[in-house]
Amino acid sequence: MSLEEVIVEFHKLGIPEVKERELKLPTELDKAIVVYGLRRSGKSYLLYQTMLELIENGLPLERLFYINFEDERLSGITVRDLTKIVELYYKHNPEAETMYLFLDEVQAVDGWELFVRRLLERKNARIFITGSSSKLLSREIATSLRGRSLSFRLFPLSFREFLLFKGFQPEEPLIERERGVIKRYLEEYVEYGGFPEIVDYPPLLKIRTLQEYLDLIIYKDLIERYGVEKTGAMRGLIRVITRNFARRSSIRKLHALITLSKAKIYEYFSYLEDVGFVIPIRRFHFSEVESLRSIPKLYIADVGFASVFGVKDLGYRVENIVAIELLRRKYYREPRLSVSYWMDSKGEVDFVVSLGFRVKELIQVSYDIDDPQDQTKRS
Repeated sequence: MSLEEVIVEFHKLGIPEVKERELKLPTELDKAIVVYGLRRSGKSYLLYQTMLELIENGLPLERLFYINFEDERLSGITVRDLTKIVELYYKHNPEAETMYLFLDEVQAVDGWELFVRRLLERKNARIFITGSSSKLLSREIATSLRGRSLSFRLFPLSFREFLLFKGFQPEEPLIERERGVIKRYLEEYVEYGGFPEIVDYPPLLKIRTLQEYLDLIIYKDLIERYGVEKTGAMRGLIRVITRNFARRSSIRKLHALITLSKAKIYEYFSYLEDVGFVIPIRRFHFSEVESLRSIPKLYIADVGFASVFGVKDLGYRVENIVAIELLRRKYYREPRLSVSYWMDSKGEVDFVVSLGFRVKELIQVSYDIDDPQDQTKRS
């Protein structure tokens, strides 16, 4: 184990170049600030962004301890070893009253929550945590840390963030050339999605990298964490969901498309929801029970995955992008928002955005309402 080496190396190399994300983390709360989301969505860089904000406010770099627990030098680290972090912090910062710890992919250490809870109870630490399993970091953590945490879900890049990562920040009103560039970038975004790492990759390398992301999700998050045995069946379920994204899909329908028992489909589907790959949105109803009983529309975390399986469906791609953007509003800015759809015998509304029992927006999605190939309809 080389905890000190990892920490000192970070201080010597400094914080990597960061492009700003829309999600902002609070920095002065006596709670663990938890960032969760799908792998490769930029959680580590959001921590870097937060560190830069602290430095701009006058905190020296040496006061920030960043540790990535997926670093192979920390292989085999246990919760007992985490105590050394406190010793090292005061070795390098003997006059500090408050520790600033950034623990990346901390779920790699069994029992980490005991260490974090102890520091929070002493009220002398600001702790920022990332992890790739939303089950670990949204359902379990509330119990583990006994109300001493706030969780923030990070998604891949929005189109606004995508333009920023491309180095394109035009000011309105737009001229013809700028509108043309935006349209070109929009087509790229709709085709390959918004994972930060692949923004400037050529098309073939984008696809190869997205395939690698799927393998990471399957083998790191699903097999290692949940002990999924039927790997081929899980791959088949991912393929079926991706080929039918932005549509209403029940377990019965999925069962008809894949050779797997209904019980296993329920189980595997819940895993995919836990890690943030699939996001079900249910029919709007003033009764929460009735809404939960409805058949959900299934959206995928990033439309780039559809390209891995050769799925086109431009209208559904745009609808999926809008769904994720609405969820960003909820998770980044207004947690009371609810996103659902509406359907009855008279027609369908793609999205119903409500705040409590008050409907705020009805949204119908179309890439081009004059395109006969676009399967979304004008309201």
